[in-house]
Amino acid sequence: MDYISPNVLIISNLHDYSTDHVVYQLNKMEIPYLRLNRDQFSGYKIYLNPESNTLSGFTKEFQFEIEPESLNSIYFRAPIYLRANPRTILPVEEQLSRSQWASFLRSLVIFEDVLWVNDPKATYNAETKPYQLKIAKKIGFNIPKTLITNSIPSKNFFGEKIVVKTLDPAIFNLGDQESFIYSNIIYFEELSNSDLSSSPIILQEALIPKIDVRVTVVKNFVFAVTIKKGDKGIDMDWRLEKDNLEYDVIELPSKIRDKCIRLLKELELNFGCIDLIIHNGNYYFIEINPTGEWDWLMHNLNLNIDKKIAKLLTG
Repeated sequence: MDYISPNVLIISNLHDYSTDHVVYQLNKMEIPYLRLNRDQFSGYKIYLNPESNTLSGFTKEFQFEIEPESLNSIYFRAPIYLRANPRTILPVEEQLSRSQWASFLRSLVIFEDVLWVNDPKATYNAETKPYQLKIAKKIGFNIPKTLITNSIPSKNFFGEKIVVKTLDPAIFNLGDQESFIYSNIIYFEELSNSDLSSSPIILQEALIPKIDVRVTVVKNFVFAVTIKKGDKGIDMDWRLEKDNLEYDVIELPSKIRDKCIRLLKELELNFGCIDLIIHNGNYYFIEINPTGEWDWLMHNLNLNIDKKIAKLLTG
């Protein structure tokens, strides 16, 4: 049985391809690491000791022991919120298991003297969309007019068209199909005929026409890509057109690049995927995902994001 005393701890899941890229780089660098997959926790025997600040355990294939003196960093590929809605009512035992493993992940903050990518406490704040917008505005980003509400606003506040978003990403299981609510553009008349009282939503001004820009930041390294369809911007959520998109690497204006780096510092993050748009020649901040996907950028553009993350984790 292999024994692992890692310099890097990775919290991910079995089919996370972004993590696979980082693991490949760590292997090339011959850096000892431990990858614990959230969807395999039941197969681990784990012992977390808050007095000695140690994490140890074993599986059928290996045993491990993590001590603060040898641990350099934690790559935390786990969103704080468990967003997936189960298709059926879960047994009490399964509900208990999910809640307690989620609490276990939060308990890893006992390793407070290591580099986190990213710290769960910081991730929790950074996943909150109103807080993102507040910090982005504070450091000088343009942001769209925004309201979080469960009521119909004044038409004069937004104009004819409005972007409608969920306050937190929502995934629903409808029979055998999984459904995700994307951002949508609607006319004010459609909104005015709706009943919003049951839950709050995000309403934003529709900045059209626009060009979407995905910015991936690793500490002080910035990768920026425009997202278009047929050399034109996409008015709707670009994720609805995944099979028909064109990506181009761009150099951001220095002021925008510096704001992206500063945004991460303000949010106490070491990694983040930022969505910007270009509207009438101006850049606008839309949102940031502290556990965003970037494997698709490497697949399409061969960017070396994995190398930058691996080097960050190893100091």
